[in-house]
Amino acid sequence: MSKFLASAGRMAAATPASRNRVADFWRALALLVVICGHWLLASIWVKPDGSRAFSSSLEWLPGAEWVTWLFQVMSVFFIVGGYANARGLGRVVAGEQSRRDWVTRRARRLFTPVIPMMLVWVGLILAMRLFVSPEQVRAAVTMATMPVWFLAVYLTLTALAPLTFAWWRRLGPWTLAALAGLAVGVDVARFTFGVPGIGWVNFAFVWAFIHQAGYWWCECDARGGAPRWAGWPLAAGALVVLVAVTGGGLYPVAMVSIPGQGVSNMTPPTFAIALLATVHFGLIVGSQAAVERLMARRRAWHAVVALAGVSLTVFLWHLTAMMLAVGAGLLAFGGAVFRVEPGSGWWWATRPVWFLAMGLVTLPFVALLGRFERHDSRRPVPARCLVVIGGVVLAAGACAAAASVGMADRIGLWLIPAVGLAGAALLGVLPARRTPRLRAVHRV
Repeated sequence: MSKFLASAGRMAAATPASRNRVADFWRALALLVVICGHWLLASIWVKPDGSRAFSSSLEWLPGAEWVTWLFQVMSVFFIVGGYANARGLGRVVAGEQSRRDWVTRRARRLFTPVIPMMLVWVGLILAMRLFVSPEQVRAAVTMATMPVWFLAVYLTLTALAPLTFAWWRRLGPWTLAALAGLAVGVDVARFTFGVPGIGWVNFAFVWAFIHQAGYWWCECDARGGAPRWAGWPLAAGALVVLVAVTGGGLYPVAMVSIPGQGVSNMTPPTFAIALLATVHFGLIVGSQAAVERLMARRRAWHAVVALAGVSLTVFLWHLTAMMLAVGAGLLAFGGAVFRVEPGSGWWWATRPVWFLAMGLVTLPFVALLGRFERHDSRRPVPARCLVVIGGVVLAAGACAAAASVGMADRIGLWLIPAVGLAGAALLGVLPARRTPRLRAVHRV
């Protein structure tokens, strides 16, 4: 860990002036919000009679639907990702790198940390079956592997980025209007006409809209900076529209799935998520000057760089760490650490301790497995585009299956990791032939 922090310090000190530190700040902040939100959701209560109650905090939290607006920040990752991809694709446009090379290297960096996660969970599932019921195994695996849905979508958008960026360079903001119109059209077909399954198409349109907004940010940045004064009215306007469409009943209020509340804005995504992303985009642009001043401070930037080096590892493993910690806590001393009733004053007072404990449990996973995020494969890029496409399809498919179907049953336990390994093989992800390098915050 000391070596990693020292490397992060050197990276922070060597940051070029051209680096947009604002993008890194928002990505780090969004990661912390997501992690704390997930840890806060765990409501576990060992009652005085010894019975156990497991629930989501959103089931009892007053005004939970509105609280989700604060914690639903996945759009920030896609905005920053669009910005970073646009910067990287500038080299492709300039002829300095081929599309095949660019997509392969991006896919390797994104998917490499997923392989050890899948393999570790194969072992955990086999071990857990000896001690707990199939229902408990399924619940634990579903929760722990939930984050990989993001990689399924983001891998797909990254593979399509050379095409969507070319589309952006030709039509600019009109591409946002087109994607917004398509997303609204899908929602109309889903909610008004009841077309079965049509809502899932918005996994493409909504997240592509948000990713495309990152292209806009990058273009404004390249031209000397976005009109930052416009960020605040944009955020305010989008927020007013979002309040209107949710308060008027056109969309659910909650921005994440709440058990027992039926229709969700997230699974599949609705245009309400795109509106919330527009609020985030406005906040990012409007606060850019203030964040730039903050990131000019050495310690603040050092912290962001350190987190950036292991961000994907933390994202993938923070729920696994929580699942294992909860299991250990229930076994130790009759579950004494969970005898505080969720929602009580003592429960809220102990949340900082809970966050600290979960952070300490996550730390060993980061120390042991963060190397997969900080290494680059030595293998040459596949010579044929079809191989790269096949690798991305298999990798994204494995992530999507792990997040939706799950690995708890016998077929998923072996088939999903096998598909993932096949995708990794096509992309050239082989840990035995990798060379260490801190996943540089300088990359875009």
